Amino acid sequence: MTTSIDTAEPEPAPVLTFARTIDRALVHRAAVSEVLVTDLVQTGPEDFLAGAQLPVGHAYFSDHVRTPVTFDFLLLLEAARQAGVAASHRQLGISRDTTFLVNNWSIRIGDPQVLTPGDRPGEMELAGAVTPVTARNGRVRGVSSSVILRIAGREAAHTRIDVGTARSSDYGKLRFLQRRSTPPLTTDLLGVLRSRPADAADVGRRNPANVVLGEPIHLGDTVSAQVEPLFENKSLFDHTYDHIPAMVLTEAARQLAHLAGIPTDATVTGCTADFTRFAELDSPLVATARLEAAGAAADGRTGCAVAFEQDGAEAGRIALDFTPAPHGARAAEGTAR
Repeated sequence: MTTSIDTAEPEPAPVLTFARTIDRALVHRAAVSEVLVTDLVQTGPEDFLAGAQLPVGHAYFSDHVRTPVTFDFLLLLEAARQAGVAASHRQLGISRDTTFLVNNWSIRIGDPQVLTPGDRPGEMELAGAVTPVTARNGRVRGVSSSVILRIAGREAAHTRIDVGTARSSDYGKLRFLQRRSTPPLTTDLLGVLRSRPADAADVGRRNPANVVLGEPIHLGDTVSAQVEPLFENKSLFDHTYDHIPAMVLTEAARQLAHLAGIPTDATVTGCTADFTRFAELDSPLVATARLEAAGAAADGRTGCAVAFEQDGAEAGRIALDFTPAPHGARAAEGTAR
């Protein structure tokens, strides 16, 4: 009896390109300059590989006082978000006329030194999957994406993002029913004066335009501040919104953690966020932070829990883990090539 042996070689891994970005509409960006994803290859019904270029001098993502400099966790999260949205359109057949609403997301970074930039923009590989969430009638009502991010072959982070989906026509009806009124738009609020903002240096920023909080109030072991981003900031509000998006709320949590006592040179190496309702533009949104007890983490990390409240109800909750800067240590050589 002769046994047949399959000698076919496995399919070679796709070679990702970083020469140009993909269509901005696939990642829900208005400006080409805000697109990070450069390539997207389907490797299974739900699986994909994507490439992303990480800028070293972005007006928002690079505006930090940390030393040594690292690619920011929000930059990685945005790259994963873009890859997941693009794969959802291409592989799951979700119409481009669909609004994606972040329900929750998380990121875990094992070794921040992997994120040390070189002298050129970083090239990152994202290996992920997009899984549709369906209603009883079979209609897609959301997408769950999980991604492993690698730089120069080294694992940088894991992300998970769960979103709800709504056709644009249905989205407007949903917002009206929830509010019993039509929500204002960020373009309606351009030029509206903010109250006195938090000090940029105190929240780890150099550019005051990237401050998203008002003046803090300390009470006992908590610190609170109103979320007041600058709607003219096109890195935060690349297109028109009728609410404060998840990315801005996550940045607000990070800034409030610094106001609560986390050193501004510490790096976020973990984030878990749940967004329970829309953060409206026309009502005060207050964030309150509380640090974990000192020494709670054996590896030196410090945690901070931030809750968002609006009109007497919780709008979201974010937990952040910070790793202290390696004081006195020489910055690691760039690994992103």
